[in-house]
Amino acid sequence: MNKFFITLFTVLFSINAIAQSSSEFQFDQARVLLAKREITPAIKILTELVNSEKSNSNINFLLGAAYTETSGVQKEGLSHLLVAAKNVSENYKVGIYDEKSAPIHVYYYLTIAFAEQDLCAEANEAFKYLKKHKALIDQYYIVEADRHLQKCPFDSSQLVSLDRLIKNEIEKNQINVGEENSRNLTNNKPLVLDSAALAERGMLVQKLKYTTSAPLYGVQIASHLNSVPIGSYKDIKNLDVFVGNEGYIRYVVGHFSFKSQAEKLLEKIKAQGYNDAFVVNVNDSRKYSNELISYNNINLKSGYEGPIQYFIQVGAFKEKISDSQIETYFNLDNIQELIYNDLTILAIGEFSKYSDAKTKLELVKESGYPEAFVVAFNKGKKIDLNSAIQYTD
Repeated sequence: MNKFFITLFTVLFSINAIAQSSSEFQFDQARVLLAKREITPAIKILTELVNSEKSNSNINFLLGAAYTETSGVQKEGLSHLLVAAKNVSENYKVGIYDEKSAPIHVYYYLTIAFAEQDLCAEANEAFKYLKKHKALIDQYYIVEADRHLQKCPFDSSQLVSLDRLIKNEIEKNQINVGEENSRNLTNNKPLVLDSAALAERGMLVQKLKYTTSAPLYGVQIASHLNSVPIGSYKDIKNLDVFVGNEGYIRYVVGHFSFKSQAEKLLEKIKAQGYNDAFVVNVNDSRKYSNELISYNNINLKSGYEGPIQYFIQVGAFKEKISDSQIETYFNLDNIQELIYNDLTILAIGEFSKYSDAKTKLELVKESGYPEAFVVAFNKGKKIDLNSAIQYTD
């Protein structure tokens, strides 16, 4: 994240003959500190300014960005970034005290700050706003924000409104917007799933208890909402798979007493191409409380066996076939029937790789079947598509 700080805060400014106001002097002083990466004293100055100008989007943005740049205190920056997002301008002027709006980059910092707090649906929503303005910013910020989102999967049914979050924050902070706080921004208690609820999602788990309450450090290489067999990570061995109380599945190597030991392992893992890997505390009961044994009756240790087949599904029925489904036999070539559970699936295939199936899918959609989609099977059983893609492609 350092690139934006360098470009944003190293804009040099000359000292005018006209005396600055006290607030303007503090503003410039904070910018100099930020440019020098002296973030803690800059936060102190910006907090004083925010307390005197609670609705100033520019100052709230600088303070929120500074918190987000500081490991361990990203949570404190969220309220300031949401206040800043109330007034975003494409014509934002860098380094100008009289500028009252925030730059587009507020959505970048909101994405990072939300993701760091595991508020993944909120992070994804902020990222959508950032991408709307991608033509106006350096693509570095798109790539970097997306990298953080990869560590923060979310259920697409968990819809949020950034405008509503901003409005709520403005209303809450009419008085104490400048004070540090740790409120729940979504006004919802975090989702907590017990073993029975996880079983309903197809997850067989084993509760973990360590003999120590001290941190145990490992290297997380991936996280998903749906499980991926360990065999998909062919070049990484000794993987443990955890599912937290919120349902996210995390893939971790190692249980070290010292962080430096995990950091050494991290270097090796990144050298193997896992650039988004990072060190975690596996003794965090919220995220790593359960070891995932199997998912939808597939043992994660063994993974898939034999080839995976991809098909283009263009319809499905139980007893009665519709007129439109009958028409597929006249409009499309190579239709076949797959019998799965109590369904008959009308499909085109098979394909050994997802990329080949996807190419065919585009042709099928162009033929008048826009609702067609790819499905994957292993040994006659329908399996998760994302898991299959990682296994084959």
